[in-house]
Amino acid sequence: MMTLRTLLGALVLPAAAILGASVADPASAGERMERIIAAKTMALGYRADAPPFSMEKDGRAGGFTVELCVEIGKQMRSQLGLTDFSARLVRVDTTDRFDAIARGEADLLCGATTATLSRREVVAFSIPTFSTGVGAVVSASASDLLKEVLISNSAAAFSAAATKEAMAGKTIGVRAGTTAAEWLSAGGIETMTGKPVTEVQDHADGIAMVAEGKLDAYFADKAILVGNIRQARMQDTLLVSQKSFTNEPYAIAIPLGDEALRLAVDRALSRIYRSGRIFELLSSYFGKPSVDMAFFYAAIALPE
Repeated sequence: MMTLRTLLGALVLPAAAILGASVADPASAGERMERIIAAKTMALGYRADAPPFSMEKDGRAGGFTVELCVEIGKQMRSQLGLTDFSARLVRVDTTDRFDAIARGEADLLCGATTATLSRREVVAFSIPTFSTGVGAVVSASASDLLKEVLISNSAAAFSAAATKEAMAGKTIGVRAGTTAAEWLSAGGIETMTGKPVTEVQDHADGIAMVAEGKLDAYFADKAILVGNIRQARMQDTLLVSQKSFTNEPYAIAIPLGDEALRLAVDRALSRIYRSGRIFELLSSYFGKPSVDMAFFYAAIALPE
């Protein structure tokens, strides 16, 4: 059985192989890439409310995806042969993040962004950067049936009758403009409650409403739920789904139609994955990566 250490060793490329690989010719760059090269700077869009991926602390941006974008910038500086190359951070919101890319206010979107077909109508995406799925958070004092349906992998979780009974009369919340909101509106859980879904403007607000008893359940990507609960130190009072209701492949959003920029970002990510640097970043925010996570990045990294 392949261990994480063995897989990491297989991923690492010799420095000579990395430095000797070909790079995109700046002369053939797209419009946004040309602007980045001319300005010798890249604008990184980030959200302040999606820990541990993208957040603000003491007025400074941080998080797993923000750090990953910084690493992309370092790789691109090497690819382009620029000694003077920097990145600036631009704060965006869930509702305007794709517009910021389209308007040219941000070149990369470094948050917790699920790559979907509908979103690909307005932005392009890099290769995946993380994998998660929609989950729910409930109070530790919630009814046993509600916890079985939304939190555990018991038989009740796969029973339509049990789910309908557990959700009847419950008040649930979600953040507007997210894939969790789309999933709720398209699925049957919303209709089972008999009540309208409460839309919030911030994940932290939705989680706090569960803790305060104002919501019976709040839905969002599991990784975001875990990050917010850890940040609020509510691990003892709130529970997060063990299972995922959807598949949410995160990726870096980039301007639509600029293949040179997308190639540069994908090349940078692939090198970060193969070098093992990705596991250093993961460890900082999620603890020791699992073997499954190591296989995920091994499969995603593209060969030169």
